[in-house]
Amino acid sequence: MSKNKKDIDTLLAWSVHLLTCSGLIAGFFSLICIFKNDETSAFLFLGLALLIDAIDGTLARKFKVSVFLKNIDGKMLDSVIDFFNYIIIPSLMIYWFKFVPAPFEIIVPSIILIVSAISYSNNNLMTSDNFYKGFPCIWNILLFYLYLFDLSETYNLFIISACILLKFIPMKFIHPLKVNKYRKYSAIFMVLWFISSLKILLGSINDLYNNFDYLFLGIWLISNIYFVCLTFYELYRQVFKNIFLKIKRQDS
Repeated sequence: MSKNKKDIDTLLAWSVHLLTCSGLIAGFFSLICIFKNDETSAFLFLGLALLIDAIDGTLARKFKVSVFLKNIDGKMLDSVIDFFNYIIIPSLMIYWFKFVPAPFEIIVPSIILIVSAISYSNNNLMTSDNFYKGFPCIWNILLFYLYLFDLSETYNLFIISACILLKFIPMKFIHPLKVNKYRKYSAIFMVLWFISSLKILLGSINDLYNNFDYLFLGIWLISNIYFVCLTFYELYRQVFKNIFLKIKRQDS
């Protein structure tokens, strides 16, 4: 490999790492919006961080970042930024924007921080086929739904508590880009979800319904149904496969 080619490849590798770090800047701007009590803009910047996180891994593999920048652990860098955007900022949002009743506004974020920290340090976080084991630490996305549907603080508390409990149940939750057998379709539905979610965030679900903008609303609903159905399908396969194996052992 010529020196010029190696220099270009190293520069491209650095560019990917800088793109990953830009997700941290997006999170920082989200933090500023929180302190300015601008919920919509805070979620918009978290959405930008989510988009960056979705594409930087693919670019890292394409440009062989781990080969040309061996001293920098890309996975560690990604995990640090994800923890900031997926856990710390949503935890602050729960407290700052009063997502839960007053007695729990400190307790719930604290539990999320502890449980998520343990989850991030768990070497068995993913299954062998790249599903999340237990509810993934996507508190940013969960809060996005709670914000859209504008539920009461009590309902929010119930939903968040249920998701915390699901962290300890070994059921499979899909990762849109890591599960090989569904990757092609999941990537398409993820793009559709992102675009339609952006449209809804800039308006509201009621606006889409009242203005007969059923296309974006339909795309958003279908993309959500897809990911929910895949999760329950994998749960169905997991449970009934174990039952079938037990019956087979008994018969033999």
